[in-house]
Amino acid sequence: MNNKVLLVYNTCGIKKDNTEWYIKCLDRFLGQKLEDCKIIWSSCLNSTKCFKEIYQRYGDKISYCFHAEPHTVNITFNKAVQHGIEKFGEFEGYFYIDSGCLLSEENDLLEKIYYNFLANNCGILSVQTDTDTGFQGLESHFKNDSQEAQIIGENYIIPLGKAINLHLNVFHNDIFRAYGKIIPDVFAAHCTESTFNYLCASVGKKWAIMKDLIVKHKKSLDGATLCVPHFSAVHRNRWNNLLYGRNALDFVNDEEATAVGLGYEECNQIMMHNPSAYDKYGNSLHPDKLVAAINKFFFLSKNELDYDKIKTKTIP
Repeated sequence: MNNKVLLVYNTCGIKKDNTEWYIKCLDRFLGQKLEDCKIIWSSCLNSTKCFKEIYQRYGDKISYCFHAEPHTVNITFNKAVQHGIEKFGEFEGYFYIDSGCLLSEENDLLEKIYYNFLANNCGILSVQTDTDTGFQGLESHFKNDSQEAQIIGENYIIPLGKAINLHLNVFHNDIFRAYGKIIPDVFAAHCTESTFNYLCASVGKKWAIMKDLIVKHKKSLDGATLCVPHFSAVHRNRWNNLLYGRNALDFVNDEEATAVGLGYEECNQIMMHNPSAYDKYGNSLHPDKLVAAINKFFFLSKNELDYDKIKTKTIP
């Protein structure tokens, strides 16, 4: 495959534009020497002024997805990936980069991430950040914020039932092929990351944290999912706060979903995965059934949200 990675830089202008910061980040992406990499700026409701300034600076050096209506970043990222594939074909991996992530000036960082991702056959490879890691849920000695890399020497395989925060990740093309999207899009705000290990297991891969490398991260630079409430007024909690009237209890109480190994928000004991659905290495014993369960419960149907009808301006 000639296309190595599609890099999607995700920003949101509902609260305010951070144009100077976006430019600094995009400059760093363009300064990387990784070949066969395409960059998309995925912008949700940033101002026309911001869009014009970015476009005038970069022109055809990058592609653009300007989302003209409010959607969660899971949805806008998925839409940008679909657009990139329509224009350029499939890629080996898809970078999700949140607006607050800034690469250092070293020009081989994306190359290092890409080759680590390939060499370890990752379903998802997460890159360490200096803030808001969520690592403390993995082991007690890890910190949420750290100026130095916490994973040293070898990649850290995230165990089933554990999760960390989503900031800079690479997702394998097998996930797109299985679902037609990358990130589960049923969630209004919280809990998305708790599904990632099952997403990986369903395509025969693992979720890992890359060793030795750390990037700067401004927490909640653009705000965290500003277009929808973070708390369900109906269910009075954060974990059962799904889009389009979905109810998390539908999968939490589903016997087939439990049987095939689905888990959800296990840090809060909501839906613990069934260990007997996996071998001793954490590989799914029922991958096709796990795909079906994830597709049913964690991804929106076309009747709920038709991605072809999302109002998006794309260049090219």
